[in-house]
Amino acid sequence: MEKDKIESFEELKEFAKGKFQLLQPNENRRGKLQLSLEVSSYIELQWLIIDIVKVSLAALDASSEEVTEVRNPQSAVRGVLELLLQLLPLEEMQLVDGIYEMLREKQLEK
Repeated sequence: MEKDKIESFEELKEFAKGKFQLLQPNENRRGKLQLSLEVSSYIELQWLIIDIVKVSLAALDASSEEVTEVRNPQSAVRGVLELLLQLLPLEEMQLVDGIYEMLREKQLEK
């Protein structure tokens, strides 16, 4: 199937297969989606949460005269940025790009 020849919902479903990976339906809460983060252990998850708290504290301290001791803020910022990289919906954006190109080509045909 050529990407500009999608003519049915079934063909669109096939084109989109495997692209929606970041958010999944929540089996326990109808109508809600859930996000899954990849971590190798509970301790890694704990460190991610600690990094988020540390970065938040450092941001608060930047605007006040009292400075809370945040040890190794570079490591905390790195942890938060790595978490944000996991949250980027890369596969979904590839799908959106594909759909956008198909729509654009259809408009150019008119």
